[in-house]
Amino acid sequence: MPLIPEDRLDEIQARVDIAELIARYVPLKRAGRHFKGLCPFHKERTPSFHVNVDKQIFHCFGCGVGGNVFSFLMRQERLTFPEAVRHLAEQAGVALPEPSEASRNGHTDQLYAIMEKTCRYYERLLGHAREGRVARAYLRKRGVTDKTRQAFRLGAAPMTGWDRLVQAAKRTNVEAGVLEQAGLVIRASRGIRDRFRQRLLFPIHDGRGRIVAFGGRSLAEQEPKYLNSPETLVYHKGRCLFGLSQAKDAIVKADEAIIVEGYFDCVVLWQHGVGHVVSPLGTALTSEQARLLSRYTRRVVLAFDADAAGEAATLRGIDVLVEAGFEVRIAQLPAGIDPDELVRSGGPQAFGQLIEQALGVFEFLIRCARHRFDIRRAEGKVHAAQFVLPTVANVQSAMLKAEYVRLLAQQLALDERAVSEELRRIVPRSLGTTSASAPMTGRVVARSPVRSQAAERMLTALVLDQPSRWDEVNRSGVVEVIADAPLRRILSVIGELRLAASDPTPAQLISRFADAPPPGGVAEDAMAAVVSELVQLVQSASHRDQAFRECLRRLQLKAHRERLTELHHRLADAQHAGHEGDVTELLKQYQRLMKENVHG
Repeated sequence: MPLIPEDRLDEIQARVDIAELIARYVPLKRAGRHFKGLCPFHKERTPSFHVNVDKQIFHCFGCGVGGNVFSFLMRQERLTFPEAVRHLAEQAGVALPEPSEASRNGHTDQLYAIMEKTCRYYERLLGHAREGRVARAYLRKRGVTDKTRQAFRLGAAPMTGWDRLVQAAKRTNVEAGVLEQAGLVIRASRGIRDRFRQRLLFPIHDGRGRIVAFGGRSLAEQEPKYLNSPETLVYHKGRCLFGLSQAKDAIVKADEAIIVEGYFDCVVLWQHGVGHVVSPLGTALTSEQARLLSRYTRRVVLAFDADAAGEAATLRGIDVLVEAGFEVRIAQLPAGIDPDELVRSGGPQAFGQLIEQALGVFEFLIRCARHRFDIRRAEGKVHAAQFVLPTVANVQSAMLKAEYVRLLAQQLALDERAVSEELRRIVPRSLGTTSASAPMTGRVVARSPVRSQAAERMLTALVLDQPSRWDEVNRSGVVEVIADAPLRRILSVIGELRLAASDPTPAQLISRFADAPPPGGVAEDAMAAVVSELVQLVQSASHRDQAFRECLRRLQLKAHRERLTELHHRLADAQHAGHEGDVTELLKQYQRLMKENVHG
């Protein structure tokens, strides 16, 4: 369900001239009916950045980035989709629906203000000669300088008393109930008490840089060692990354983010000049955190501790990031050493060398599988393959999937066709549900021929160009055999909108993907790039109706062959199991399918 009414999005796009918007950031020159200029998203000397005024989209032939007015502003200003919509709506004079009741009555704004005031309170305590003495001594022990302390706005919770924050808030007319809603106090049998006592505090920011929570490290003999704010109206743990406010510019510059486990890992690495570092707040990396990170880069290095918990977090992180379209590497930390300790003992050079030597996803998974299973035995080989394949199933690129299948079969001395068949049966490890926008989740074609891939792209481009072609595509049943997940999503959404008596433009499709991305899907900026690329592809196509027929014929042939292969496997299984009734029925189906008039 879209969060913003589509008619408002359409109205904004109709009122905002995309060339005029982009020209505020990029000098554009007219090229025929359109415009071109140097791409603002990568370094180039020859202009490859094109703006299509008719379609209201942009596309860079150099780096592949593309989208509509919202996509451009999101990428250029590092905004979320709702933020970009609000910005352009104000500019275009389009009224958006009133936000939720909580936001209307100013409640969330009040919570943000309370968190900011509380952060300043904790900062003052840390700087106080007596109150902050223990916390400052601990920071010195960990090698954290005053400059770093101030950059991260570290603070100290009171070392004495049970309700010091409550009393301080009362003096400024802030009620304890508001502190409770902000997660700053606890209601106990003896009354309301501060949540954080005798702790060093790390402020946690949301994607817009507002303080929404705190993480507290114990400074006394108390458990737990780390205590975090509970989830609140403004704080959702799985949607924030610690250190992102300090790291985002460095991430953009490096075009890479390093993800570490702990607060101190982030803080100390930043202090030693490794600025592009964030932490997932002690939880397994989530798809929302990946989406937040994708505003700044598509390349990630995971640098979790070399223990069982760290390996589990790494495996989970790989699945989430690979599925979201990131290029992922894994740094191999020495046993018992975390990034904080490594950079303090060996300097940034030691950590930099570790990052340079980081393993690719496939190499890391194979190494893990070899440690876990005895691949000298047949059963061990199968278990190793089954360990690696769920991550392979998350890969969006059909060609990369095929290469991983080939390498896996080679590394484990297994039959490549058998590995490919096993992959077809797997639902990706990180997916819990399927989506109407991705009906083929978990079912992949291991090695789609190049001609078939070209047919998939051109067919989708032609349907995007003329959505009425969807009706024939739908009747043919070929969508199920399209291996490329983004192409399936595009066709599926066009089909949904056709059923609603609407033929979407490319710019409208891009907005749809940004406003209501399905769970476990491809990130919205990647979808915008695919749509803009397809628009460029169809521009160069001549005899479009003839091309559409040829692409449809090729994919129908592919679908026919896949049905035959599937029936062949089912028939072999039934014969092996001795199910004579099933064998007879499957033989009839196989013979009927063989007689169908599908020519290649």
